[in-house]
Amino acid sequence: MSTSVVAKKFQVEVVYNGITKPLAVEPHQQIAAVVEQAAHLFGVTQNVHMLALFKADGTEVAVNQSVADAGIKPEELLALRPSAVRGG
Repeated sequence: MSTSVVAKKFQVEVVYNGITKPLAVEPHQQIAAVVEQAAHLFGVTQNVHMLALFKADGTEVAVNQSVADAGIKPEELLALRPSAVRGG
């Protein structure tokens, strides 16, 4: 039997403009890809590169890391909104 870790999808909750929807993510998935998925889920097509995910405590999740590295857990509530760092 192999000792390698098998990536398993899990669900997080993403809130955007007061609407919450479930989103399936994988531990190895990059946050940048999760942001794109979340934007698509809510039908956001413009300025997607300006969006970010935020944890419940208000901290922005850096896009240059994986879901696992960001410490995102199953059923965690994340807010999709404009990035404080990449904002214009």
